[in-house]
Amino acid sequence: MLTRGPAVDDELVFFAMPYGKRTLPNGEDADFDVLYERYFAEAVRSMELTPERADCMPGTMESPLSAAWNGVDRAGVVVIDLSLPSTSVSMELGWAMALHKRAIVIHHEGAALPTNIVGQVRAIKYRCDMTGLPDMQAALRLAIEEARRQSTPEMDLRPRTGVRDVEAIAEVVWTAADHIYVRDIQNELRTGVMRRTDMDYLEALPDDMTKRFREHGRVRGVFVTDENGTRFSQRHGKTNPWPSFEMAYLRGALVRAKVVQINRGGCFVELEEGGKSRLSMAAAEAAGLDRGSEVRVRVLSVDPVRQRIEVTLADRTPTVGGVSRMALTPDAERQSAVALPRSGEQYQGTVTSSVCERGFALVALDGWSEMGQSAILHVSRMTAQLRKRFEAGAVAKGDRLRVEVLSAALSPRDPERGEVRLREVPANVWATAGGAPETETPDSDAGTSETGTSEGQAA
Repeated sequence: MLTRGPAVDDELVFFAMPYGKRTLPNGEDADFDVLYERYFAEAVRSMELTPERADCMPGTMESPLSAAWNGVDRAGVVVIDLSLPSTSVSMELGWAMALHKRAIVIHHEGAALPTNIVGQVRAIKYRCDMTGLPDMQAALRLAIEEARRQSTPEMDLRPRTGVRDVEAIAEVVWTAADHIYVRDIQNELRTGVMRRTDMDYLEALPDDMTKRFREHGRVRGVFVTDENGTRFSQRHGKTNPWPSFEMAYLRGALVRAKVVQINRGGCFVELEEGGKSRLSMAAAEAAGLDRGSEVRVRVLSVDPVRQRIEVTLADRTPTVGGVSRMALTPDAERQSAVALPRSGEQYQGTVTSSVCERGFALVALDGWSEMGQSAILHVSRMTAQLRKRFEAGAVAKGDRLRVEVLSAALSPRDPERGEVRLREVPANVWATAGGAPETETPDSDAGTSETGTSEGQAA
């Protein structure tokens, strides 16, 4: 029934001790409430620390047991007075030892300490007289200072279930934007929280989990118990595939895919190297796609954080089991057959041809080998240094350039090819902007070019 609080108050000194008027081991009577308030607590306050005793906690409505536990749990230092035999004080000493608390033991002269702690602690003895109590206060202050200099980490309380990982079907008890709370349908005492980061690797992560999960719905996963408690995970024991997806699905790459589901949310396809994506219903209907149709798609982006792969339909003739289906309409084909880079994006590229008499060079952009044709870099969009080299006929096939996309569109003459126009990015702008678009004009004399360098040097 006892659990640890969120934090320890390093300036709190908790006293576990007898209460009220009691007979001391020497036969004299003493009021432990007066001892605490006038001597023990006063010594702590003189150190600008906070004393506390379970029966003196302000505003507490807890049981004596819970109040004592919370005092021991929260305290930076625990002082235990073993002057008299007491079950409750012995329990508080045991709690402090189990939690590795910085503990100090005190007792009146003549008290018989429990044999199982003799040798484990060095106790402070005191007498209730005019000299004994001031000496006790001084010794207590020194002991507290020494204890607070200790840096031994405290222990924690964790459930020991005997079973750490349990596969289960769980019922959703309630939902929130960033997590859901579930209960094992076969063991209602087994519960856990599933966050977005515990969802299946192959599912796109929702921005709001309440829109994906509903109360009383069921989910499959594993209850995982570790040092942080128990959570519910759909990815426990599975390998994260997203690093391999990023390598396999480069932007612009053509990939084979198979339609696995069609509903109001769209047409969902499974990619050949693993992972899923979604096509719009308009593209699916225009292509006549059904469940089981095999198509080629072009990768637009891979987002491992949100676990999403964006694709567009690239196949003219979707198939089912290798048998051709109806072709795309011209409009649908025009919209989906070719993926193009976006305006403002910056790339490195290789000169494939230099047409001096017409004033432009053709450049193959890195990562866009299947675009259909090289991009165009006009002489007016070159830096002054490159323009001089170009006009002198010194720009040759294989030269490496750093460029920015000015425009990208499908060719009106051939819908399966794109027309991309570029400008050269000065080396100093590329370095300072980190590949971000720059407003500097391409004709500026301030820029420099790295044409003629090898690919490794440019990289």
